[in-house]
Amino acid sequence: MPKTTKTTKRTTTKCVVKPAAAPAPELHEMHCGCKCTPLKKTFYLGGMFILGFLVSHFFVSPCHHNGPKMPHMHPVFVNGCLDMESVKCPKMQEALAVADVDANGCVTEEEFRAVKRAMRRDMRGHKMED
Repeated sequence: MPKTTKTTKRTTTKCVVKPAAAPAPELHEMHCGCKCTPLKKTFYLGGMFILGFLVSHFFVSPCHHNGPKMPHMHPVFVNGCLDMESVKCPKMQEALAVADVDANGCVTEEEFRAVKRAMRRDMRGHKMED
């Protein structure tokens, strides 16, 4: 009879070393107790930059058209002549003193508007030079 040989298979177990997991992004504890990731920091800093830009544009920029304006004047005209007591601005009073074109002692509404336009034009020209 033939001899049968018994073969056994040996199984070997390999020890697999797992690589260490990538470290989580560094979290900083804020004073309010919440965690701040680098992405959150970027959004916060970007928001502050945009806010600062807008504030400087609207409140500091000399080119912005909503800057200081001439005060609203409500002149009083009596019988078509300007009452000089109703004008509070000293510069406007000086300009109105020489604004009487026809030298009749009465500043009309048209003469008042012309002086106001000229002063406004001078203010804009002076603002552009700065």
